[in-house]
Amino acid sequence: MKKSPLVRAGLAASALLLALAILVPSFAGGAAKSNKALVAAHGKALAECSAEGLVNGYTNDATLFFPDGVVVQGRKALTELYEGFVKSPEEEELCGLKAAPVLEWESGNTSFVKFKVTAPFLAKPYFSTDGYVFKGGKIAAEMSTFDATKLVFKN
Repeated sequence: MKKSPLVRAGLAASALLLALAILVPSFAGGAAKSNKALVAAHGKALAECSAEGLVNGYTNDATLFFPDGVVVQGRKALTELYEGFVKSPEEEELCGLKAAPVLEWESGNTSFVKFKVTAPFLAKPYFSTDGYVFKGGKIAAEMSTFDATKLVFKN
């Protein structure tokens, strides 16, 4: 059965739209955020002491790797980590940290970022490097050199 030019054009257009939806995730679901924008959103949630904002930046099954073999995996563990982390310095926690990227490298869904970490309660800046693997516009895995025992606090 021979298809009319209009049907052939419609099929070709449908095939093109499908290919774009598969190849360009931002086409199907609005503008996709760049790795840099995702890292910035993570830093903003940290500066705002928003445990919910931090956790929402991760996939439900995300895994974080910290120094000394510490691994945090899954939404429940992430929530526990960040709810403690964003408490005030008076509660001996770290609300008020600001992490400014000083060097960024990315390839595909992976980014590495060197941060300069500052806060009003720190005597000097601290430098940390994080590696992120993004999936679906969220952090699926993170490897961090952040070690709170290395922070130098004001007296």
